[in-house]
Amino acid sequence: MSKDPPRSLRAIEQPAEIERLLALWVAAFDEKSIPARAKPRLRPAATGRKAGCTLWQAKVAGLDMNICLEEVTSDRWRLDHGNQGALALLDGSPVLLRQWYVKRAPADASLTAAEIAQVTEDAPFYVTPGVHRGAPSERRLYQFVADLTATPEAIRQQTAEAIARQAAATEKFGFS
Repeated sequence: MSKDPPRSLRAIEQPAEIERLLALWVAAFDEKSIPARAKPRLRPAATGRKAGCTLWQAKVAGLDMNICLEEVTSDRWRLDHGNQGALALLDGSPVLLRQWYVKRAPADASLTAAEIAQVTEDAPFYVTPGVHRGAPSERRLYQFVADLTATPEAIRQQTAEAIARQAAATEKFGFS
């Protein structure tokens, strides 16, 4: 069980940087020996459910990591915690993160730190947006998916470990 409290990471909230970083993640899987079902799928940025929201849809092996940025002003954006994915800085390196939640009846549910500790020793993260609203931003816990400055092999391994952690959490706390 992790003894470390969740660390708060600063969200990356520039659309061009999100495009670049997600492309790095996908490129790490660009190898002929990797089956298509094990490669990330990334849809180009599009308008999301909400007006003023740009959405990137990313998925690998059943793990959704959609990232949505809400436009605050013409040059300022804010991460929308209503989607599973986030990009943030961890000790100066850009990392891909995914919220800890599973499907439960009657609705999807975020996992608590105590539940997360039952499936991994890795401490979860909070992601803090640059522009705050009135509500506390540190209410959704995220798991590490990949360090986007790592080698392609390391990115693939880290992503596989995140998929395994999520599968363990779904088996223990969710239903499929």
